[in-house]
Amino acid sequence: MTLVQYLEEDMMEENDNLRGVEQITPFHPLFQFEGSGSVDNYTNHSPYPMFHILRENEVSKAVDKLGGDASQVWKRNVGLLENMEMKLEREVVEKAMK
Repeated sequence: MTLVQYLEEDMMEENDNLRGVEQITPFHPLFQFEGSGSVDNYTNHSPYPMFHILRENEVSKAVDKLGGDASQVWKRNVGLLENMEMKLEREVVEKAMK
């Protein structure tokens, strides 16, 4: 079991009052989406392993401002990284994200 699984499953189960209230999002310097080799992997990179603990009601409010489409945040971030890659070249983006 990974730490992420523990936090998402066991800790939430032990603290059922947090289910539907808190959301845990992992970030890691070596994060990679399965099967992806593009800049979208950098959307979940961070200098150190860390977790963001988000209040689901605040996430819902932010998503509502995006017309109910949570993927818009990820798409915007990927677009920014792709634009950086196009203008600065991949090596510069990779160096900046390390």
